[in-house]
Amino acid sequence: MSTREVLSESELDALMDSVSSGDVDIDEGGSEQNSQPFDFSTRKQVLLAQMPALETLNEKHSLAFTQTIRELFKVPVEVEIGDIQLTKLDEAIGRISEPSGINVLNIAPLRGASFVVLPGDLLSFFVDGYFGGTPGNAAREQLTRINLTPTERRINDLLLEKFLHTLVAAWVDKIALSTEIASFETNPDFVQVGSPGEQALLFPFVIQVGEWKSAIDWIVPYAAFEPLRPKLGSPAVSSTIEPGNNWEGFFRRELLSIELEVQGVFTTRNVSIAEVLSLKQGSIVPLKMPSEVSVWIEGQLISNGEHGALNGNKSIKVMEALNR
Repeated sequence: MSTREVLSESELDALMDSVSSGDVDIDEGGSEQNSQPFDFSTRKQVLLAQMPALETLNEKHSLAFTQTIRELFKVPVEVEIGDIQLTKLDEAIGRISEPSGINVLNIAPLRGASFVVLPGDLLSFFVDGYFGGTPGNAAREQLTRINLTPTERRINDLLLEKFLHTLVAAWVDKIALSTEIASFETNPDFVQVGSPGEQALLFPFVIQVGEWKSAIDWIVPYAAFEPLRPKLGSPAVSSTIEPGNNWEGFFRRELLSIELEVQGVFTTRNVSIAEVLSLKQGSIVPLKMPSEVSVWIEGQLISNGEHGALNGNKSIKVMEALNR
Protein backbone atom coordinates (compact mmCIF):
# COMPACT_ATOMS: atom_id res chain seq x y z
CA MET A 1 0.00 0.00 0.00
CA SER A 2 1.29 3.42 -0.84
CA THR A 3 2.19 5.63 2.12
CA ARG A 4 2.75 8.73 -0.02
CA GLU A 5 0.81 11.82 1.04
CA VAL A 6 -1.92 12.76 -1.44
CA LEU A 7 -4.19 15.75 -1.89
CA SER A 8 -7.35 16.04 0.16
CA GLU A 9 -10.75 16.26 -1.56
CA SER A 10 -10.89 20.03 -1.08
CA GLU A 11 -7.39 20.41 -2.55
CA LEU A 12 -8.36 18.23 -5.50
CA ASP A 13 -11.44 20.38 -6.14
CA ALA A 14 -9.32 23.53 -6.04
CA LEU A 15 -6.78 22.00 -8.44
CA MET A 16 -9.50 20.95 -10.91
CA ASP A 17 -11.02 24.43 -10.81
CA SER A 18 -7.60 25.93 -11.55
CA VAL A 19 -7.06 23.56 -14.47
CA SER A 20 -10.51 24.32 -15.88
CA SER A 21 -9.94 28.08 -15.66
CA GLY A 22 -6.51 27.86 -17.29
CA ASP A 23 -4.60 29.10 -14.24
CA VAL A 24 -2.55 25.90 -14.24
CA ASP A 25 -0.62 24.84 -17.34
CA ILE A 26 -0.98 21.23 -18.43
CA ASP A 27 1.84 19.38 -20.17
CA GLU A 28 0.13 18.02 -23.27
CA GLY A 29 3.05 15.66 -23.85
CA GLY A 30 2.01 13.42 -20.98
CA SER A 31 5.57 12.44 -20.15
CA GLU A 32 5.69 9.11 -18.36
CA GLN A 33 8.48 10.30 -16.09
CA ASN A 34 6.07 12.74 -14.42
CA SER A 35 3.50 10.05 -13.56
CA GLN A 36 3.52 8.38 -10.16
CA PRO A 37 1.81 5.14 -9.09
CA PHE A 38 -0.97 5.46 -6.53
CA ASP A 39 -2.83 2.71 -4.72
CA PHE A 40 -6.52 3.65 -4.72
CA SER A 41 -7.22 1.09 -1.98
CA THR A 42 -5.58 3.61 0.35
CA ARG A 43 -8.84 5.57 0.51
CA LYS A 44 -10.76 2.41 1.37
CA GLN A 45 -8.39 1.61 4.22
CA VAL A 46 -8.60 5.15 5.57
CA LEU A 47 -12.40 5.16 5.52
CA LEU A 48 -12.70 1.77 7.20
CA ALA A 49 -10.03 2.64 9.76
CA GLN A 50 -12.29 5.44 10.93
CA MET A 51 -14.96 2.86 11.89
CA PRO A 52 -13.14 -0.18 13.34
CA ALA A 53 -16.25 -1.32 15.22
CA LEU A 54 -17.83 -2.42 11.93
CA GLU A 55 -15.64 -5.52 11.77
CA THR A 56 -16.56 -6.58 15.30
CA LEU A 57 -20.27 -5.99 14.70
CA ASN A 58 -20.19 -8.00 11.46
CA GLU A 59 -18.47 -10.93 13.17
CA LYS A 60 -21.04 -10.88 15.97
CA HIS A 61 -23.82 -10.73 13.38
CA SER A 62 -22.42 -13.62 11.31
CA LEU A 63 -22.14 -15.88 14.38
CA ALA A 64 -25.75 -15.24 15.37
CA PHE A 65 -26.95 -15.68 11.78
CA THR A 66 -25.07 -18.99 11.53
CA GLN A 67 -26.88 -20.38 14.56
CA THR A 68 -30.25 -19.15 13.28
CA ILE A 69 -29.86 -20.83 9.86
CA ARG A 70 -28.68 -24.08 11.44
CA GLU A 71 -31.76 -24.21 13.63
CA LEU A 72 -34.06 -23.23 10.77
CA PHE A 73 -32.85 -25.56 8.00
CA LYS A 74 -31.09 -28.28 10.05
CA VAL A 75 -27.97 -28.12 7.88
CA PRO A 76 -24.31 -27.69 8.97
CA VAL A 77 -24.02 -24.19 7.55
CA GLU A 78 -21.18 -21.76 8.17
CA VAL A 79 -21.51 -17.98 7.76
CA GLU A 80 -18.39 -15.85 7.56
CA ILE A 81 -18.05 -12.15 6.88
CA GLY A 82 -15.95 -11.48 3.78
CA ASP A 83 -13.79 -8.43 3.14
CA ILE A 84 -15.73 -5.19 3.33
CA GLN A 85 -15.69 -3.56 -0.11
CA LEU A 86 -15.74 0.14 -0.87
CA THR A 87 -17.47 0.53 -4.23
CA LYS A 88 -19.83 2.71 -6.20
CA LEU A 89 -23.47 2.07 -5.41
CA ASP A 90 -24.61 1.79 -9.03
CA GLU A 91 -21.76 -0.61 -9.83
CA ALA A 92 -22.61 -2.81 -6.83
CA ILE A 93 -26.25 -2.98 -7.95
CA GLY A 94 -25.22 -3.59 -11.56
CA ARG A 95 -23.18 -6.66 -10.58
CA ILE A 96 -26.18 -8.41 -9.01
CA SER A 97 -27.13 -11.56 -10.94
CA GLU A 98 -30.67 -12.05 -12.22
CA PRO A 99 -32.87 -13.28 -10.66
CA SER A 100 -32.06 -12.30 -7.07
CA GLY A 101 -34.02 -11.21 -4.06
CA ILE A 102 -33.13 -7.51 -3.89
CA ASN A 103 -34.64 -6.16 -0.69
CA VAL A 104 -34.66 -2.36 -0.37
CA LEU A 105 -34.66 -1.31 3.28
CA ASN A 106 -34.81 1.71 5.51
CA ILE A 107 -32.64 1.05 8.54
CA ALA A 108 -32.81 3.90 11.04
CA PRO A 109 -30.71 5.77 12.06
CA LEU A 110 -28.76 5.00 8.85
CA ARG A 111 -29.50 7.60 6.22
CA GLY A 112 -31.11 6.62 2.93
CA ALA A 113 -31.92 3.18 1.56
CA SER A 114 -29.76 0.11 1.94
CA PHE A 115 -30.00 -3.24 0.16
CA VAL A 116 -29.91 -6.88 1.27
CA VAL A 117 -29.34 -9.12 -1.75
CA LEU A 118 -30.09 -12.86 -1.72
CA PRO A 119 -28.98 -14.48 -5.02
CA GLY A 120 -31.24 -16.94 -6.81
CA ASP A 121 -28.90 -19.92 -6.35
CA LEU A 122 -28.94 -19.39 -2.58
CA LEU A 123 -32.74 -19.26 -2.49
CA SER A 124 -33.00 -22.43 -4.61
CA PHE A 125 -30.57 -24.20 -2.29
CA PHE A 126 -32.59 -23.42 0.83
CA VAL A 127 -35.91 -24.20 -0.87
CA ASP A 128 -34.66 -27.78 -1.19
CA GLY A 129 -33.36 -27.76 2.38
CA TYR A 130 -36.48 -26.24 3.89
CA PHE A 131 -38.87 -28.64 2.19
CA GLY A 132 -36.85 -31.76 2.81
CA GLY A 133 -35.09 -32.14 -0.53
CA THR A 134 -31.41 -32.67 -1.13
CA PRO A 135 -29.82 -29.27 -0.51
CA GLY A 136 -27.64 -28.11 -3.34
CA ASN A 137 -29.03 -30.03 -6.32
CA ALA A 138 -31.12 -27.16 -7.67
CA ALA A 139 -28.54 -24.60 -6.69
CA ARG A 140 -25.87 -26.29 -8.79
CA GLU A 141 -27.95 -25.90 -11.92
CA GLN A 142 -27.46 -22.75 -13.99
CA LEU A 143 -30.36 -20.37 -13.44
CA THR A 144 -31.59 -19.30 -16.88
CA ARG A 145 -34.94 -17.90 -15.73
CA ILE A 146 -35.54 -14.26 -14.90
CA ASN A 147 -38.01 -14.59 -12.02
CA LEU A 148 -38.07 -16.26 -8.62
CA THR A 149 -40.69 -18.87 -7.84
CA PRO A 150 -43.32 -18.06 -5.16
CA THR A 151 -41.60 -20.53 -2.84
CA GLU A 152 -38.21 -18.85 -3.36
CA ARG A 153 -39.86 -15.52 -2.58
CA ARG A 154 -41.14 -16.98 0.72
CA ILE A 155 -37.63 -18.24 1.55
CA ASN A 156 -36.29 -14.77 0.71
CA ASP A 157 -38.74 -13.22 3.19
CA LEU A 158 -37.87 -15.81 5.84
CA LEU A 159 -34.10 -15.39 5.48
CA LEU A 160 -34.43 -11.61 5.36
CA GLU A 161 -36.42 -11.63 8.60
CA LYS A 162 -33.72 -13.70 10.33
CA PHE A 163 -30.93 -11.58 8.83
CA LEU A 164 -32.48 -8.33 10.10
CA HIS A 165 -33.32 -9.82 13.51
CA THR A 166 -29.71 -10.91 14.10
CA LEU A 167 -28.44 -7.61 12.67
CA VAL A 168 -30.45 -5.57 15.18
CA ALA A 169 -29.37 -7.87 18.04
CA ALA A 170 -25.69 -7.63 17.07
CA TRP A 171 -25.74 -3.83 16.89
CA VAL A 172 -27.88 -3.12 19.96
CA ASP A 173 -24.94 -2.46 22.29
CA LYS A 174 -23.55 0.17 19.91
CA ILE A 175 -26.56 1.54 18.05
CA ALA A 176 -30.26 0.74 18.31
CA LEU A 177 -31.41 -0.09 14.78
CA SER A 178 -34.97 -0.25 13.46
CA THR A 179 -35.70 -1.83 10.09
CA GLU A 180 -38.44 -1.31 7.52
CA ILE A 181 -38.84 -3.03 4.15
CA ALA A 182 -39.39 -0.40 1.45
CA SER A 183 -39.62 -2.51 -1.71
CA PHE A 184 -38.55 -5.74 -3.41
CA GLU A 185 -37.11 -6.46 -6.87
CA THR A 186 -35.65 -9.43 -8.70
CA ASN A 187 -34.09 -7.48 -11.57
CA PRO A 188 -31.25 -5.07 -10.71
CA ASP A 189 -32.20 -2.90 -13.71
CA PHE A 190 -35.38 -1.89 -11.90
CA VAL A 191 -33.69 -0.87 -8.65
CA GLN A 192 -33.69 2.85 -7.93
CA VAL A 193 -30.35 4.05 -6.56
CA GLY A 194 -29.17 7.42 -5.32
CA SER A 195 -26.90 9.73 -7.26
CA PRO A 196 -24.69 7.94 -9.84
CA GLY A 197 -21.23 7.24 -8.53
CA GLU A 198 -22.26 7.45 -4.86
CA GLN A 199 -19.89 5.47 -2.68
CA ALA A 200 -21.18 2.47 -0.78
CA LEU A 201 -19.90 -0.22 1.57
CA LEU A 202 -20.65 -3.83 0.62
CA PHE A 203 -20.68 -6.38 3.43
CA PRO A 204 -20.60 -9.94 2.03
CA PHE A 205 -21.86 -12.69 4.35
CA VAL A 206 -20.42 -15.86 2.81
CA ILE A 207 -22.65 -18.91 3.39
CA GLN A 208 -21.16 -22.38 2.95
CA VAL A 209 -22.56 -25.89 3.29
CA GLY A 210 -20.00 -28.51 2.40
CA GLU A 211 -18.56 -27.60 -0.99
CA TRP A 212 -21.50 -25.34 -1.88
CA LYS A 213 -20.99 -21.63 -1.31
CA SER A 214 -22.92 -18.42 -1.90
CA ALA A 215 -23.26 -15.02 -0.21
CA ILE A 216 -25.79 -12.54 1.08
CA ASP A 217 -24.68 -8.98 0.37
CA TRP A 218 -25.61 -6.00 2.52
CA ILE A 219 -25.03 -2.79 0.55
CA VAL A 220 -25.14 0.55 2.39
CA PRO A 221 -24.35 4.03 1.02
CA TYR A 222 -21.22 5.28 2.76
CA ALA A 223 -22.92 8.58 3.59
CA ALA A 224 -25.38 6.63 5.77
CA PHE A 225 -22.57 5.96 8.26
CA GLU A 226 -21.30 9.53 8.47
CA PRO A 227 -23.48 10.58 11.46
CA LEU A 228 -22.60 7.34 13.27
CA ARG A 229 -18.82 7.55 12.83
CA PRO A 230 -18.17 8.62 16.48
CA LYS A 231 -20.01 5.52 17.73
CA LEU A 232 -18.40 3.13 15.24
CA GLY A 233 -14.84 4.36 15.44
CA SER A 234 -12.27 6.11 17.50
CA PRO A 235 -13.59 9.64 18.01
CA ALA A 236 -11.23 12.55 17.76
CA VAL A 237 -9.58 13.51 21.02
CA SER A 238 -11.45 16.80 21.03
CA SER A 239 -14.79 14.94 21.09
CA THR A 240 -13.86 12.46 23.81
CA ILE A 241 -12.65 14.85 26.49
CA GLU A 242 -14.30 17.76 28.11
CA PRO A 243 -13.43 21.38 27.21
CA GLY A 244 -10.17 22.61 28.68
CA ASN A 245 -8.38 19.25 28.19
CA ASN A 246 -10.05 17.85 31.31
CA TRP A 247 -8.86 14.25 31.10
CA GLU A 248 -10.08 13.50 34.62
CA GLY A 249 -13.74 13.53 33.62
CA PHE A 250 -13.04 11.29 30.61
CA PHE A 251 -11.17 8.66 32.64
CA ARG A 252 -13.76 8.73 35.41
CA ARG A 253 -16.45 7.84 32.88
CA GLU A 254 -14.38 5.11 31.24
CA LEU A 255 -13.32 3.53 34.56
CA LEU A 256 -16.95 2.91 35.51
CA SER A 257 -17.26 0.28 32.75
CA ILE A 258 -14.15 -1.74 33.76
CA GLU A 259 -14.93 -5.19 35.19
CA LEU A 260 -13.21 -6.34 38.39
CA GLU A 261 -13.03 -9.77 40.07
CA VAL A 262 -14.66 -9.89 43.51
CA GLN A 263 -13.76 -12.70 45.95
CA GLY A 264 -15.35 -13.58 49.24
CA VAL A 265 -12.78 -15.29 51.48
CA PHE A 266 -14.29 -17.16 54.44
CA THR A 267 -11.10 -18.25 56.18
CA THR A 268 -7.47 -19.19 55.64
CA ARG A 269 -5.05 -21.52 57.43
CA ASN A 270 -1.31 -21.99 57.36
CA VAL A 271 -0.14 -25.56 56.78
CA SER A 272 3.30 -27.14 56.53
CA ILE A 273 4.81 -28.56 53.37
CA ALA A 274 4.56 -32.03 54.89
CA GLU A 275 0.80 -31.61 55.31
CA VAL A 276 0.46 -30.44 51.70
CA LEU A 277 2.43 -33.45 50.41
CA SER A 278 0.25 -35.81 52.40
CA LEU A 279 -2.97 -34.49 50.84
CA LYS A 280 -4.81 -36.94 48.61
CA GLN A 281 -8.32 -37.52 47.34
CA GLY A 282 -10.67 -37.68 50.29
CA SER A 283 -8.35 -35.82 52.70
CA ILE A 284 -10.04 -33.36 55.06
CA VAL A 285 -8.50 -30.05 56.09
CA PRO A 286 -10.27 -28.86 59.28
CA LEU A 287 -11.28 -25.20 59.20
CA LYS A 288 -13.14 -23.13 61.71
CA MET A 289 -16.13 -21.46 60.06
CA PRO A 290 -15.99 -17.77 60.87
CA SER A 291 -18.92 -15.41 61.29
CA GLU A 292 -17.26 -12.76 59.13
CA VAL A 293 -16.17 -12.86 55.51
CA SER A 294 -13.45 -10.69 53.95
CA VAL A 295 -14.17 -9.21 50.53
CA TRP A 296 -11.24 -8.88 48.10
CA ILE A 297 -11.22 -7.05 44.76
CA GLU A 298 -8.35 -7.78 42.40
CA GLY A 299 -6.20 -9.04 45.31
CA GLN A 300 -6.91 -6.07 47.58
CA LEU A 301 -8.84 -6.34 50.85
CA ILE A 302 -11.80 -3.94 50.54
CA SER A 303 -14.29 -4.78 53.30
CA ASN A 304 -15.52 -7.21 55.92
CA GLY A 305 -19.02 -8.61 56.00
CA GLU A 306 -21.40 -11.39 56.98
CA HIS A 307 -22.30 -14.31 54.75
CA GLY A 308 -25.92 -15.19 54.09
CA ALA A 309 -28.49 -15.56 51.33
CA LEU A 310 -30.61 -13.14 49.29
CA ASN A 311 -33.34 -14.15 46.82
CA GLY A 312 -32.03 -17.71 46.81
CA ASN A 313 -28.42 -16.67 46.06
CA LYS A 314 -25.34 -16.75 48.28
CA SER A 315 -24.52 -13.22 49.38
CA ILE A 316 -22.25 -11.09 51.57
CA LYS A 317 -23.52 -8.14 53.58
CA VAL A 318 -20.83 -5.46 53.84
CA MET A 319 -20.35 -4.44 57.47
CA GLU A 320 -17.11 -2.47 57.32
CA ALA A 321 -15.35 -0.80 54.38
CA LEU A 322 -11.53 -0.83 54.38
CA ASN A 323 -8.76 0.81 52.32
CA ARG A 324 -10.95 3.43 50.67
